Amino acid sequence: MKRRLSRCFRLAVLSVAMVLAGCTVSAPIYGLRPEYPKARFDAHRPGVVFAEVNSRQPTLRWEGFPTQGDREADTQGLLGRIRNVTYDLRVFRAERGFPTGPIYTRRGLPAPSHTLETPLEPSTEYFWTVRARFALDGRTRLTPWGRIALYGSSDLLVPSRFYYGLRTPSK
Repeated sequence: MKRRLSRCFRLAVLSVAMVLAGCTVSAPIYGLRPEYPKARFDAHRPGVVFAEVNSRQPTLRWEGFPTQGDREADTQGLLGRIRNVTYDLRVFRAERGFPTGPIYTRRGLPAPSHTLETPLEPSTEYFWTVRARFALDGRTRLTPWGRIALYGSSDLLVPSRFYYGLRTPSK
């Protein structure tokens, strides 16, 4: 419990410092870290920044599982027992800064990237998230859905307004 309170305190201090600095910066991440588009947040308004992507069918990329941090923390050799890693992806249309129901889902993706198979609407904001699915000692396990880890964000609301954001180009 002490560690969690400390993390929450650090995130709160980070948020206040960014407001004072007037920054739009890379965000602290919970779950798998997005590589494209990068997750960002604006300290002046709650929620995510919708990063413009280069296509209406973007190739979304995220860090692979297990992550470098997972490898560094594995003192008991647990990662050596992980098998069959795949990824689940969800994309949601954004309405007034909140995600609607999923408009695009894929399960069992073999690599930490995916090119959307159907085009998204032009000049539109979307949320997206990803998680890893894997076998450990013969049982299926899941990582949490990825999101920006701001003070006050949690797994209690699904879908979350703290999922990663993207904006499609006009054409």
